[in-house]
Amino acid sequence: MHLVKDILNNEYELLTDQHTLKNTFNSVYATDLLSTAIKHVKNEEALITVIASQTTISLAIMVDVSVIIIIDGQNVPLEVIHRANLENIAMIQTKKLTHEVIIDFYQRGFI
Repeated sequence: MHLVKDILNNEYELLTDQHTLKNTFNSVYATDLLSTAIKHVKNEEALITVIASQTTISLAIMVDVSVIIIIDGQNVPLEVIHRANLENIAMIQTKKLTHEVIIDFYQRGFI
């Protein structure tokens, strides 16, 4: 089990409130097709995606994901961050691409 606070460094920024630093994940699932995530994401996985929308938050609620990593420096609207806070979902932003996040997480022992 890994904590959100362990991800953060100069390449990963927490967008949500500090209380989400305690959110946990066991592995990751990466997709930009949210319908695919509905079928395949497992409980306690962090979701890596480029999609920073209300739909992403709804998906996280539906499949019990408490960590979302938004890649490629995508803008995350304030209303999305606000809803993530209300739902206790950590949102992390990075300029890295999906494969770079996965390689980084592997090298750091998260997956």
